[in-house]
Amino acid sequence: MSFRWGIAPNFMGIVRRWGWSVAGAVLFSLIGVKVQAADTIILSFGGLEFPVAVAELETYIKTGQVPSKFQPFVAQVPPQDLERLTVTLKQPIPVTVDTVARVFGTSTGQVLLSQLGQVVQTERGENGATAVKTALVQAAKQPGGVTFLQVLREFPGATMRLNLVRGLAIMNQVNRYIAQVNGVFTVLNQEFLQQARQRLPANLPNLTQPGNFPWQVQELTLNDPNRQRPLPVTVYLPNRQNAPTVLISHGLGESRQSFAYLAQHLASYGFGVILPEHPGSDAQKLQRVLAGTEPEYIVPEELVNRPLDVTFALNTLATQSPFAQALNLKQVAVLGHSYGGYTGLAVAGARLNMANLTQVCTDALQGVSLNLSLLLQCPGRRLPNPPVQFRDERVVAVMAVNPVGSALFGASGLAQVKIPTFFVTATQDVAAPSLYEQIMPFTWLGSSQRYLAIMEGASHFSILGASEGGIPLPVDVVGSAPEVAQMYLKVLALAFSQVYVAKQADFAPFLTAAYARQLSRAALPLQVLDNPPLAPIKRALGE
Repeated sequence: MSFRWGIAPNFMGIVRRWGWSVAGAVLFSLIGVKVQAADTIILSFGGLEFPVAVAELETYIKTGQVPSKFQPFVAQVPPQDLERLTVTLKQPIPVTVDTVARVFGTSTGQVLLSQLGQVVQTERGENGATAVKTALVQAAKQPGGVTFLQVLREFPGATMRLNLVRGLAIMNQVNRYIAQVNGVFTVLNQEFLQQARQRLPANLPNLTQPGNFPWQVQELTLNDPNRQRPLPVTVYLPNRQNAPTVLISHGLGESRQSFAYLAQHLASYGFGVILPEHPGSDAQKLQRVLAGTEPEYIVPEELVNRPLDVTFALNTLATQSPFAQALNLKQVAVLGHSYGGYTGLAVAGARLNMANLTQVCTDALQGVSLNLSLLLQCPGRRLPNPPVQFRDERVVAVMAVNPVGSALFGASGLAQVKIPTFFVTATQDVAAPSLYEQIMPFTWLGSSQRYLAIMEGASHFSILGASEGGIPLPVDVVGSAPEVAQMYLKVLALAFSQVYVAKQADFAPFLTAAYARQLSRAALPLQVLDNPPLAPIKRALGE
C-alpha cells in the first residue's frame, strides 16, 4: 500500500486539502473577498497596480463565469478545484454578529485578522484587519448566514488593495511546504513498505471488538486548594484489582466525554481509565467565550495547569478508595489529543523552551507561517517565569495524537522524552499540521522506542467521539469516515498500553507495519512505523 498524496504545487491543491487554512483564506481573499461600495479592487505588486472592477468578481461569484482577463490564470487550475471554489464562495456560513465580534475580539482572532489584513488592505495600503472585521459584522446581520459576496458588499471604502507581494510570500511558503511534505512522505512510505514485509503470527485476536472485562464508571470532582481549581474526573474501573491504567487528556475546546468510546474499549480489556476535564481549556470554556461571558479562548496559564492536572489527579486518586486498590497508579500511560498531546509530552519529560518559543513566534509574526497551531502556542510567551518541566515519573509511556508543541518544546525540549512514545498524525490536519507538529517533532524525541501512525485523509478531529455539551463540528471539518479513525485509535492505544503498561509483549505485533496493512481501510489508509530510521526523514526535511 502506498499513500496517494499527489499534491499539486498550486493554491487550489492547498485549498482542496486544507480548507480554512491560512493559504485557503488568503486565496479566497485574492479571488473574492471584497468591498461593499467599492467600484475597484487594486492588485498591488510593489510599484505596479492592476485595477479590477468589483462587478467582474461579483459575476464570477454568482455565476462561476471567469472574466476573460483571468482566463490565463484559471486555466492552470484543475476543473474540480475551480468548481469547489465556486461552491465555497457561494455557501453561507451560519454565524451571528455576536459570534463574529467575540471570536475576533480575542487575541487569537486579532492575530488572524492582522495576518489577513497584510494581504487585504485599505485604499491607503494600510492593514485591512479592522475593515475585514467590519465587513464580517455587517454581513452577519443579514439572514441566512454570511457569504463571501456579502462580505464583498460590506467592505468599507471605495477601493481595496490586495498586496500580492505578501500573497506571493505565502505562496512560496506553501510551495516549500508541498516539497517537504512530498519528500517526507515518500521516505515514510518506502520505510512502511519495507517494514510491512514482516510476517505476522497466526490467529491474532480481533482488537477492534470489545474485551471480556465488565467495568463501571465513577464521576467525581477533585479540588486542588493550592490552585483553587476544581477538576471533574471520570474513572472507568474494570472488575479487577491493581488494573494497569491509562489517563486520557482532551484537547482545546473538547470534553473528556469525547473519548468515552476509547475509555470503554480499554476498560473492557481490563484497563483502568482516568479522564480529567481541564476546566480552562475545555468545551465549556469555549461556550462561555462564544456566549460573551469570558473574553479569551486561549489562556496561556493552561500550559502550566494542564500537566499539573495530571499529577494532581494521580496523587489524589492514589489516596482514595476504591481507586487506590483498583488501579495501578505507579505506572500509567498518558494519551492526549492536540493540546492534550502537549500535556502528555510535558508529563513524559518534554521541557518548555521559552527562548525557542519566542524566536519561532517572532519569526512567524514578522514573516509567513502556515502553522495555525502557533496561535495556541505563542500566547505562552506571556507566562511570567513558568516552570520548564513537569515530568511525572509514574508516566511510563505516552501516546500523542495530533499533538502541538513544536515551538513550546523545540528540539532540545523533546529530546528529554525518554519513555516509549507513539505519535499519531493525520494528513488533512489543518489545526496542527502534520509536518510541523508531528513529523518534525518525532525526529527530536529522545526515546529509543518510538512509533508513528499516519492516517491518510483524516483530519484533526476525526478521532473525537460524541460529546454532550460539546460544540458540533461540520462534516467537512471532521472529515470522512471518523468511525474508521476511532477504530484505529482503539486498537493502537490498546496494543501500546498492553505492551508498555501491562507488560504484555505478545501484543507487540499489533504495533507493526504488517498489522497496520491488515487493519487498514480504503476510506482512511493507515500506516504504522516502528522506530523508522531518522536520517532519511531529516534529509527530506532539509535538516
